[in-house]
Amino acid sequence: MQHEIQIEELTPEAFAPYGKVIDLPDSAPSKSGDGWDCWSYVQMLDANVPVGFGLVVTRRREPIVDSMERHVSREELLLTFDREIIQPVARCADIDDPDERPDPTTVKCFKIKPGQAIVIGRGVWHSPAYAAAEDARYLFGIEKKPDKFGDEMVEPWVYFQRNDTILFV
Repeated sequence: MQHEIQIEELTPEAFAPYGKVIDLPDSAPSKSGDGWDCWSYVQMLDANVPVGFGLVVTRRREPIVDSMERHVSREELLLTFDREIIQPVARCADIDDPDERPDPTTVKCFKIKPGQAIVIGRGVWHSPAYAAAEDARYLFGIEKKPDKFGDEMVEPWVYFQRNDTILFV
């Protein structure tokens, strides 16, 4: 079965079940200088080991998701550089179940604009981000340690329950 879902604008309230949003706050900057403003600690990554960073080039492709990954022991930072991206996420039902599969009925897709970032929460299912219109680049950061159920670098992708797919529009 294919589920069709709408792409949502990224807001802290809408993204809260999946993690945290990093964006310029409405408050005054914590520091300022000649030609710059700084908002310190707008969000925290709960890391207790070194954080590794990776770069992704995401190209235009069919807006269909059939599998996702999750990190039950780590949060993941995602920041787009140059263009809008779409990030599909799904809720985790049982963070202690090594055999859990992502539930397509819980998937949401968020549009992340350049200058915005997200911190994907522990256990939250997610696919690689998609280019919203043009090829895009994004950075991810994640604690450099093995995950609770092993090293997902071997084969991280888990197909949806019932082998469903998601089409986002």
